[in-house]
Amino acid sequence: MAKSKKLTEQELTQVQSMLNAFNQLKMQLGDAVLQQTSIVGKIDDLKVEYAKVELALSEKYGSDSQIDVKTGEVKALDKLEKVE
Repeated sequence: MAKSKKLTEQELTQVQSMLNAFNQLKMQLGDAVLQQTSIVGKIDDLKVEYAKVELALSEKYGSDSQIDVKTGEVKALDKLEKVE
């Protein structure tokens, strides 16, 4: 029967440390993917809400209006601007 070989304490520690680091990185990646999925869902919800507000404002001020989001000023688009 062949004599069993064994890693040195330093080699074993090195391998164990690397495997632990690898597993931690996999968990972090999984957390990041879950967070990304959550954020994408929030963006989708915000897009739906924005579309509702946009429609309500369009109905109130007219579909040919332009809103300056810095000042809140509503302007009717000139006929030339509509064509462009």
